[in-house]
Amino acid sequence: MAALLIDGLGIPYIPGCPGIIDERADQRGRGFRSRVIWRLLACGLKRIWYKKGKHLAPKITFREAFRRRITPATVTATVVCVLGLAFNIWFAVLNKTGWGVDFNQFYAASRLTGTGHLYDWDALRKVEAENGLEVPVGRLPVVLYGYKILGSLPYAVARPIWMAGNIAALVFFAACWPSTRRWLMAVALACSMPATLVVLFGQDVPFWLMFFTAGLLLMERKRPWSAGVAFSLCLCKFHLALGIPVMLAAQRRWRTWIAAAIAGVGLIASCFLIEGPEWPFRYAKMSHMPAFSPAPERMPNLYGIASWLPWTAATEVVGAVAIVLLLWAACRGGTDLGTAGAAAAACGLLLGHHAYAGDCALLIPLSVLTLQRQGAPPWLKVWAVVLLSPAPVLLLVSQKPFLGQMLIAAFVVTAIVAGRAQPLNRTAPAPAA
Repeated sequence: MAALLIDGLGIPYIPGCPGIIDERADQRGRGFRSRVIWRLLACGLKRIWYKKGKHLAPKITFREAFRRRITPATVTATVVCVLGLAFNIWFAVLNKTGWGVDFNQFYAASRLTGTGHLYDWDALRKVEAENGLEVPVGRLPVVLYGYKILGSLPYAVARPIWMAGNIAALVFFAACWPSTRRWLMAVALACSMPATLVVLFGQDVPFWLMFFTAGLLLMERKRPWSAGVAFSLCLCKFHLALGIPVMLAAQRRWRTWIAAAIAGVGLIASCFLIEGPEWPFRYAKMSHMPAFSPAPERMPNLYGIASWLPWTAATEVVGAVAIVLLLWAACRGGTDLGTAGAAAAACGLLLGHHAYAGDCALLIPLSVLTLQRQGAPPWLKVWAVVLLSPAPVLLLVSQKPFLGQMLIAAFVVTAIVAGRAQPLNRTAPAPAA
């Protein structure tokens, strides 16, 4: 079509050279400018024609295209995904007594949100007993108020919707985390036992990861204010978000930091409107219940490690200061967003005072980036594979959870240091604003 259009105008056609004007056109003098305009228009039409696939020479069938995509790497990745997912589901089936325990907590608490009895243990356990185990709630009123739309539905309907939302959030997290390879994130997600557990137990870790990923993605697209709002939604599990302000400050992303702070303050202020002025005291009272944080010696964080050592509080404080300094150093100097975010998520897991096996899903980005980093030593990549395997969870629930805790903490520190020494790429540091 483009060739006919050009020939009809009497302009020499140069195949394969769009936008180039034949020197003979210059010699004609008269109407040269109009010929240039028509040539550019014709070349534009030619490109559109090719883009639409109208002028593609060899046409291949679906079967041939499918065969071309079947490579040893594709087959291996698919087999690993299937085996990993099958093992994780099998393990979850053996522990099916905990299925939906966290969602039941959110479902029951959302029905009490706004009544002034959200943190009334007697009222909460009565509602929870209708559909499952009795667990103290640990979410802020504004978070649970957002769950009221599910609380208005029957439990049998609300739970599948919640599970579908969890899966969708994990897919978004795996597909959109900056600097990672999607197929590797898919394999890691399928093999991750924490990811399987949070879906079956009905936790909100997938939504936390989705909000965190959205914040990184918006920063990458130069939308700092929207990114700050996305990060503020990590308030749903605020104890895991302690690494976010450190990351933003270290990278001098002040507009994102300010936006997150303003949005976070607004969300916390709305808690007083929802649950009344006394909710912080009631929340603090419930958080000190033994059932609120059972088995701290199995937590994959500094608090869990310190529980095995003398001077527990002092050990945790010293370790927390060291982790914050490590995160600050890792995020300085133009570190890419994927690496900085992975370090912030992993350090947030260690700094949080309340975490269990399902929260280890926060280690997926750091493990994946370690695997795809060309300069990383082989032993560190093997360590990353171990972190993506069921080994850490099995150690945390064994008779020696300290081994699992040290395996996780030591990997986070080592991987961050190695990532600092062998960065994926260097970007210009964010300007102060």
